[in-house]
Amino acid sequence: MRLTIATIEHWRRLFALIVPCLGLLTGMPASAKNVALLVAVGRFNDPEVPQLYGTAADLDSMQKTLTERWGFDPHNVVALRDKDATRDRILSEIGKLEQRSAAGDVVLIYFSGHGTSANDQNNAFDLPYWTGAWVPYDFNSASPLNTLIVGRRDLKPPLLRLDQAGRWVVVVSDSCYSGQVVRSLGHPHGHSRYLPLHKRDFGIASTTKSGAAAAPSARPSPPPYPYQHVLLLSGASDSEEGTDISSTSDLQQWPTLDGQFHGAFTDAFLRLLNGQLLTGTFTYAQGRDALNAFLERRNFAQHPQLLPAVAEDPDDIGSNQFLGAVRGAAAPSPLASAKPTSLRVRLQAAAPALRSSIAGLSGVEITDSNADVTVRQSGAQVELLGPADDLILSAPAADGNVIRRIAAQAWASRALPVGVDQLGLRAETDPGSRGNTFVECESFVIEIRLQKPAYVMVLDLDPNGDLSVLYPRSAAEQRLIASGVRTAIPSSDLKDRIYAVAPFGSDQVTVLAFGQLPDFFTALNSTEKFGPDSARAERIARGYAQFRGAVSAQRINVYTYQGTGKASCGV
Repeated sequence: MRLTIATIEHWRRLFALIVPCLGLLTGMPASAKNVALLVAVGRFNDPEVPQLYGTAADLDSMQKTLTERWGFDPHNVVALRDKDATRDRILSEIGKLEQRSAAGDVVLIYFSGHGTSANDQNNAFDLPYWTGAWVPYDFNSASPLNTLIVGRRDLKPPLLRLDQAGRWVVVVSDSCYSGQVVRSLGHPHGHSRYLPLHKRDFGIASTTKSGAAAAPSARPSPPPYPYQHVLLLSGASDSEEGTDISSTSDLQQWPTLDGQFHGAFTDAFLRLLNGQLLTGTFTYAQGRDALNAFLERRNFAQHPQLLPAVAEDPDDIGSNQFLGAVRGAAAPSPLASAKPTSLRVRLQAAAPALRSSIAGLSGVEITDSNADVTVRQSGAQVELLGPADDLILSAPAADGNVIRRIAAQAWASRALPVGVDQLGLRAETDPGSRGNTFVECESFVIEIRLQKPAYVMVLDLDPNGDLSVLYPRSAAEQRLIASGVRTAIPSSDLKDRIYAVAPFGSDQVTVLAFGQLPDFFTALNSTEKFGPDSARAERIARGYAQFRGAVSAQRINVYTYQGTGKASCGV
């Protein structure tokens, strides 16, 4: 993890200060230039702070890529490394960004280093839940609050000044926001970029999953996002740690693009900048999705986040062209062909009977690498895991739910292929800083925005393998959703929010948008659950395959965890 002291929420508050979009927004003059401040801290004056080995190459590669591929003039890029990256120097250089730039310029702030959280138990100093902090070279563990760079206190004021002065600010932070650790403990990769501190307990209830860390059963809502032209791209959500690929064995298992030590997020980000993850032009939202997919395929349990989220982005700056030369929202375009795919399943210690049942499922391919899901058996218990080892389902081998879930996910891969965007679809869970991770009784909605009018369908696949339509649930919801309008699904009504309740694990949510009303929408007016072999599933699959209009398709994995001390969520 790098230098952050907050959960993504805190960063969302924090960096809500620092988020103008690196992309371009309307009204930027043709003469606008790109200005950057790059900070990397891997060595520290305080011997109590563990060193990071990937930050040096992070800084060098970022500087080279920005100047050689993205049009940054070398004279407009300031880099601070280790001893030069003291608290006062970092804040001074952030303050100078306003003088180094003019209205309409793109200002990039990149940080690679340690982050920490305000939510550990036994907190000895007062740090609010929703703020985080960067760890500079001269951090002093004996006086942490005075030597950290705290987002709300230190970063928000200069970011607001840049925002109000008409700069387009993009903050890229490869650091941890692990205030509410749900999935990160037991993380097998490299070194954490999270700096634990002794802090006071904020009274957040916790839950314990097998082999995992304590997780909150309720988290305060983040404060409103304070910026209009500031965009934050972070390396992890508020419940995750970031990773430093920092040993020879790490490189053997997770080779970086140049063979050097790097932060896992920065390695992915450099691949994005170098055209390995996406080709041609793309938006910030598309870039974030590509980073998520790449890190999941490499088995890293950290999910990059983009702020502002749809719900707090009235101007839709997340749909602006990424670091592009053309100001204004990028035109929606297909990222790839939506082609049916097999579900790739890896088997670990699976009994012969279980192996045979899985191999016999339609649309399933058994593999030893690059799996979509992993089946791990221990005695009579079976775990089904996602690509980053996130738990989808744990069940006795005899109850059949593992087979049901694999069969249903294979159906979705085959019948509802994603990877096409012809309508400019953005779909996210809200609150957007949770990293799609929710603890029992927490609630959320699916927020969507389109660049072209469309009819929308949202389908949920739960951990037990049951399918259900979240939207449309009635004839009234089979309506054309206007472009540019933020829409909450199931609805904006508080009583319609989705609650994290059993079965816990991982849901797969598919969001589909259609330029014309599909014939099969008449089959969706029901909240009843159904299976992949049902007549309803067949009608949806056939209708999607036969649809000939413009389409967008996106998938979201939602992770839920059981809490403690709550018998009922009141729903």
